[in-house]
Amino acid sequence: MPAAPTPRLVYDALLITSHHDFYKPAVTPYVTGLGLGAALIAELVLSGHLDVHVRDGSKLALGDHGAGPPSDSLGLWLVELVRAEPEPLPVPEWLEFLTVADIYTKTAEHMVIAGLMVQIRQRTRWRRTQVAYAAKDALVAGAPLARMRGHLTAMARRMPLPDAFLMALTEAVGLSKSLYSQTPSGAYEYAQAHVKALPAPLQAVRGHLAAAVADTAISGGNF
Repeated sequence: MPAAPTPRLVYDALLITSHHDFYKPAVTPYVTGLGLGAALIAELVLSGHLDVHVRDGSKLALGDHGAGPPSDSLGLWLVELVRAEPEPLPVPEWLEFLTVADIYTKTAEHMVIAGLMVQIRQRTRWRRTQVAYAAKDALVAGAPLARMRGHLTAMARRMPLPDAFLMALTEAVGLSKSLYSQTPSGAYEYAQAHVKALPAPLQAVRGHLAAAVADTAISGGNF
């Protein structure tokens, strides 16, 4: 599979899942974490650093494509965590771990450094400092969804693999309405053809993300 820019996919996933505006709601923080975990795993699969053993319980393992260490600390963090495990763990366990490990804050801090987000510090009435993150501006915030909808409007050429996965992720976290609203006839079929053509490792990550989101909605625990 071709290399993907690291870590743009996870940046786009953060903006799609956590930014709220007139056209798109944000999902819950827990679902955002699941989406970011899936995006980071997919990113590292695309770059050859990780692999999903689909025939062995969708276990996440180091890639065997001869790729050097990831060039960014976010990707390196996950690769080293996977390397440290005595035995490969299934993708669902990694999605849950990455969510609990606050992948949102880790990704947002990277985006602050990249100039895509700003950190906002506020003092509470109890004189504690709360830290929040926001996109640098509305254009940055809306760019990933606008790009997805641009593909659906044009339907002119094959969608890049990272964007096809991002579209699948957007659906999996429950934002299909915002994605497909007022798109031309055939847009949904165009998108599904690309989603179904995802390589098996990415299909597995997408499927486990969708299942984790559904389980969360049913249980009501963190949704």
